[in-house]
This record gives sequence, structure tokens and C-alpha cells, in this order.
Amino acid sequence: MNFYPKAEKSHSSAGLLTATPTRNEYKGMRILNFTCQCCGFRAVPSKEVPSGGMEFVTINGKLFLLCLMCAQSQMLSRPVTLKNGKLEYNHGCLVYCPEIPQGKIIEKVRDIYALAMHQSANPNRQLLAYIEELKQSYIDLLVKRVSNIPALKVESNYMGGYVSLYKFAPPELLEKGHKVFGGIRYIPNDLVFSHIIQYWLDTSYSSLANKI
Repeated sequence: MNFYPKAEKSHSSAGLLTATPTRNEYKGMRILNFTCQCCGFRAVPSKEVPSGGMEFVTINGKLFLLCLMCAQSQMLSRPVTLKNGKLEYNHGCLVYCPEIPQGKIIEKVRDIYALAMHQSANPNRQLLAYIEELKQSYIDLLVKRVSNIPALKVESNYMGGYVSLYKFAPPELLEKGHKVFGGIRYIPNDLVFSHIIQYWLDTSYSSLANKI
């Protein structure tokens, strides 16, 4: 499936790392090895985070298991619950980048964020400089590449305008969703997702972190 940002309805009021899945959801997560069907990330559940930072999302009538970053790309109007319990609605930005799949963008962005977080606690000047270069070349350039999303006249960094357009779009426009919205991509904010990234760093990335 070609994933692109949407404003789908959510079964939960906010994206929450410590949300407890139902028995059937947990069973489904185990069957799918806690692997995101958008970016391919494999999470590790724990007693405190039984979902591993994954959730099931209904898209076009079908259920998909997604990591919280990919899930937010499909439910843009849903806030993310921060570590302090507050809700953050401005959790990312949008860019026009049809040549890179949504899952691949989130995969690379998460790796960069996780590496930066690991190095902030284990300073290595050369590696820190390399990480900043990665952010500059991959993330910043994606954001700055266009001033607006073609045809929709929505500023790239203004997620609210896109959400409103998507939510109130006539049915005939949504039916052409792939042609109209298919080239748009979502970039999650590293500060908003920092506690989620930290959990993944301590679990899924643990073997890598010990080698750096």
C-alpha cells in the first residue's frame, strides 16, 4: 500500500506510548511480530509499554499495524501525549516528496533521531558533527525544498491547513486521493516524539547503542 498523510478518525483521543492494547490487538501484534506495516520498524514490548509503541489503525476500511510515528501520519489531527502528559497537536510537518515512500522517510528520520539521542548522552564530537550533517542534508533540505504543496496551495510546514482541506474535501476529491495527495509526506518532530524515541532506543536499538 502507498501510505501518504491522512486525517483518519482515531479510536483513541491521543497518541500514547503506554496505551494498553486489547487482548485481540495484542494477539495481532504478536502475530505480526510487532512490525510496522509502513516503515518496517520492529518494536519490543515491555511490561510498562505492552504495545512497544505500536497500534492498529484503520485505513480505507483495512487494519494496519503501525508504529506511533507512522500512525500519526495517518491521523494528523490527533495529538501526541508528551512525557509530562500534555497534548501536542503540532507534532510534525509536511513536505512534497513523491520519490521517497512515507515509510522510508520515517525509517531514516527515526534512525537519525535515535542516533542523536544516544550521542547526546555519550558525546563523540566527530559523530555529533556527522549527525548534524545528516539532519541538515536529509531533514532540513526536505522541509526547505518547496514553499508549498503543488495544486493544494498549502504551505509545507502548515499541517493544520492540510488537515482542514483533507477533512472537509468533497468525496470526489478523496476518491482521487492518490493522485492529489499521493506525493505528500509527513516528517515527525523529534522533540514531540523524544520519549517514544528514547523507549525505542532502549529496546529495539539496544544492541546498536552498545556498539557505538
